[in-house]
Amino acid sequence: MAEEVIVLYGIKETLDALKEFDKDAVKRFNKVINTELAGAERDAKNIIQDRPPMSGWRRADAAKGRTRGGAGWPGWDAGEIRSKITKTKAQGRVRGDYTTSAGALLNKSAAGAIFETAGKKTKAGFGGGSGSQFLRTLGNRFGKASRVVWRVVDKDRARIEENVARALEEAKADLQKHLQGERAK
Repeated sequence: MAEEVIVLYGIKETLDALKEFDKDAVKRFNKVINTELAGAERDAKNIIQDRPPMSGWRRADAAKGRTRGGAGWPGWDAGEIRSKITKTKAQGRVRGDYTTSAGALLNKSAAGAIFETAGKKTKAGFGGGSGSQFLRTLGNRFGKASRVVWRVVDKDRARIEENVARALEEAKADLQKHLQGERAK
């Protein structure tokens, strides 16, 4: 099943131009983004359980790492994982076509990122050994990859997209009103 992607054009350009005329309109748009990001961040943090997702997942980082470039397997520290689920509005290149994001939710802890994405590129059951068992167990207990941040975003996607699109259209209308007022002068 293909994912539908909603692309909103002109966010940065609209807000940059609108700043010259109506800083309150920019604040209203940013408030919508901040509200949606804060809600998603809160919901994602609530998914993280205090207990490790599997009995073999230690609470402390591995003393001698043989995985992850020598860093070793990260310990399950629910408090750290929750604290490293953060929202950002940093503008940056997201795709090759220089699309930028209005906001994002990040899972910056190593253990949280592993829990979030394990099995995304590798299907559970392929190959052998403990890695495939790890993926099967996570998949059986918590579903497919995208277990925290993406699960929250996917659950609320329609509402979030609708609210952001509406706020962008209002900002564009405010900008148009100001531009027409300038032309009339």
